[in-house]
Amino acid sequence: MRFFKKKRDLSGDELAISGFLDDESELLNEALLDREWGAARRILAAADKEHFMYYVAVAAATPGVEEWIDGPIRAQPDDPLPLLIGGARAISWAGEARGDGWANTVPKDAWPVWFQRLELAENLLDQALDRHPALADAWRYKIALSRYRQLPAVERWRRFKRLIEIDPSHLFGHEEMLDCLLPKWGGSWDAAFRFARERTAACPATNVPLLIMKVHRNFRWEGENGENRYYQRPDVASETYDAAEQSFWHDDYETTTLTPILWNYFAFALTYGRYFKQACTLYDAIGSDFVRKQPWHTVEHYRTMRDWARKEAADPHYHDE
Repeated sequence: MRFFKKKRDLSGDELAISGFLDDESELLNEALLDREWGAARRILAAADKEHFMYYVAVAAATPGVEEWIDGPIRAQPDDPLPLLIGGARAISWAGEARGDGWANTVPKDAWPVWFQRLELAENLLDQALDRHPALADAWRYKIALSRYRQLPAVERWRRFKRLIEIDPSHLFGHEEMLDCLLPKWGGSWDAAFRFARERTAACPATNVPLLIMKVHRNFRWEGENGENRYYQRPDVASETYDAAEQSFWHDDYETTTLTPILWNYFAFALTYGRYFKQACTLYDAIGSDFVRKQPWHTVEHYRTMRDWARKEAADPHYHDE
């Protein structure tokens, strides 16, 4: 198994948001920005499934790919990779037209562009699956499309079930399905929590227990939950800790390139949940190399939370909650 590389040698307490989780993902981004499909394809083709999942997400977020990916698609009509990258990128491109605000803030002239680009994404992903029906990441993005295109629940579930037939612990696909079940997308909190708990139980020693963290992160804004104070509730803090034990603290867990994503989210929740010593082990793992934009948003927030956890953990009167 390939492991991610530490990328920066920062002195003292100098911190920065990490844009990429390994060197290959940064090289992939550079190749795509330079329109060098051959170099990009070599990185994608050499990746194991965990790296591939992440690299496709990097490609989807790379601006400008939509302007030239039709060239490799035409030049390599039997290759599913340019179709997959084109489809994944078309979803992000649609989001750029729509913006990230509530529906009532979207300009009227943006809606036709949004749906046109989503249709393009669906068509490209279908073509990729025609060539490679077991391409898990195509199903991941088709789950996202089922939500954005407001397809019936039965179709959302069909796509998810096909994904887990291929890759039962595909993290990003699980996250897409969790989003499908949130109330804002026509689901319910009961359905979202049930899904997170059932899939966590079904996938020990994987990254999937991150769903527990994600569903609580969404639910903290509901009603009188009190935003970040919500994590201090004993039942929430306990379930968050248990999810970490089911994931990267499980004896059978193998660290992957995606693991720093979990470290960041769980460090955030465990600190608010007052599991300070446990959170400190994650801050130590994150170090200066793997500070992610989510869930912190800023380096200052990360540093404040880390320093709070370390101060509390060092208190001789501290004990686990």
